[in-house]
Amino acid sequence: MARPKKTDVPDTAQAMELSAGAIERLTCRNDIKAQAFLRDTKVPGLRVRVTNTGHKSFVYEAKLNRQTIRRTIGDVRTWTIEQARTEARRLAVLIDAGINPGEQERQQQAERAAKKATAAAQTVTVGEAWLAYVAERTPRWGERHAHDHAVLTRAGGEPFRGGLTVAGPLHPLLALPLKELSTATIETWAQREGQHRPTSARLAWRLLRAFLSWCAEHPDYKTIVPAQNPAKSRRPVRRWAKPA
Repeated sequence: MARPKKTDVPDTAQAMELSAGAIERLTCRNDIKAQAFLRDTKVPGLRVRVTNTGHKSFVYEAKLNRQTIRRTIGDVRTWTIEQARTEARRLAVLIDAGINPGEQERQQQAERAAKKATAAAQTVTVGEAWLAYVAERTPRWGERHAHDHAVLTRAGGEPFRGGLTVAGPLHPLLALPLKELSTATIETWAQREGQHRPTSARLAWRLLRAFLSWCAEHPDYKTIVPAQNPAKSRRPVRRWAKPA
């Protein structure tokens, strides 16, 4: 049998030691949607895949629990043959250990996303969480209850009857990081607000308590707020005059 010339298109039925020239000459039928694979003899499982569009990439293929595992390593224009062989050997070690590389990668991505979300959550302010709370709960509230939430958190300083509106009792808390909304912080706030507007402060305290209960059950905030609602302490309320 005549030895194939170096200028011939590689025979994909036979494995060979991959070379830049063989990869360059590798072709695939372009009249149908198809792909062809050229196997490497140095690293079992390593292949070069060519599609009917001419795109070529390194892939690794092996069996795991009688299931074919195929992982794309990268474009042949980006990866060298030796780099592809190194990555193929790494994947082979995982599969030999019974680990599906795709599942491992998805798990690692999920872990990274969870860590990123946790880190981002630590910087969430009370105001940002409050906006999410109001957006979710407003459809279930009556008009007056929704109005109370808006009034008690307003910034103030708007023209009203010849003067300016006063900031709502909850407004000073909105700029705080949610993780700092502790019992001590709330009691200090409540004592200050209750001295000159006890009725509004009492209502604000009830709304704050409901808000923190919602945070404790929300997946984005439950790891930030304490398990015991910090607004459930009634010590500041006992100092306020009872509402008429």
